[in-house]
Amino acid sequence: MPDDANKSEGEDSEAREIVLSGPGSFAVTVAGAAQYQNVIAAAGERDAIIDAVLVLEDSNPYDDHAVAVRIAGERAGYLSRADARRYRADLAGAGCPRATVRCRAKIVGGFTRASDRTHYGLRLDLPEFSS
Repeated sequence: MPDDANKSEGEDSEAREIVLSGPGSFAVTVAGAAQYQNVIAAAGERDAIIDAVLVLEDSNPYDDHAVAVRIAGERAGYLSRADARRYRADLAGAGCPRATVRCRAKIVGGFTRASDRTHYGLRLDLPEFSS
């Protein structure tokens, strides 16, 4: 996960943003994307590669370890509960437990067949999480 390469001298690790490059596999599925179809559709078409920002949501009433996925400043879903916990552990292990992370995301789905339309989904290009 993150290293200190992007940290400026004297910069507070609590408030920093890290840019991560994944392996290009877009293996992390964003949960709850069906609730944010307008946000995803506004960001691009199917197979578009866009920027996503991962934001900790400690005050989320359903999960105090939630990690929101935002695109163009709007919520587009969440990491799954299991991924959110591994992600937070990786941030803490890298010495930046409160960092915001920017990564690439790929819009998937969203196509129409006859009268059937599938929802858009979102997949993130992140390094593999530690276990």
